[in-house]
Amino acid sequence: MDYQPQEADEMAIDLRLHDRRAPSLATLHGALFKSRRRSSRREEDHINNYLDWHGYKTLIATLLITLMCFADAFLTTVLLSKGAVEVNIVMDWLIQKDLHIFTIVKMAVTGIALLVLVMHSNFKIYKYITVRYVIYALIPIYTLLILHELNMLANI
Repeated sequence: MDYQPQEADEMAIDLRLHDRRAPSLATLHGALFKSRRRSSRREEDHINNYLDWHGYKTLIATLLITLMCFADAFLTTVLLSKGAVEVNIVMDWLIQKDLHIFTIVKMAVTGIALLVLVMHSNFKIYKYITVRYVIYALIPIYTLLILHELNMLANI
């Protein structure tokens, strides 16, 4: 039998194309809820590894931080319209340039930072602090910032 590489390559491509699953709701359900890596494969790898599933606490914390970032941006614009001054030099420059650019940059920087933190939520900082707890610690910090801005707004 003659070996013809072109025919063999075409057959391999056909098999690979035919082997793929068609998208369906069952595929989406399995990808979202069933086959996600929730823990490390080996017992000794439970720290400083990447996971596919970070848990509901991390999701809720991330959503809260994002919402508080929106509230911070809104309160900042309200305070600025009442005569307050932005103390962050970079943000003040963006506000002077364009208020929309300020909002976009603020949301983008917070979003990217949260994405990086969530990706590394199972990692440890200085061998003691898990990044997940840094995410959780941002909630009271943002809450204090918003309370401070509300207090400033009440005093104007």
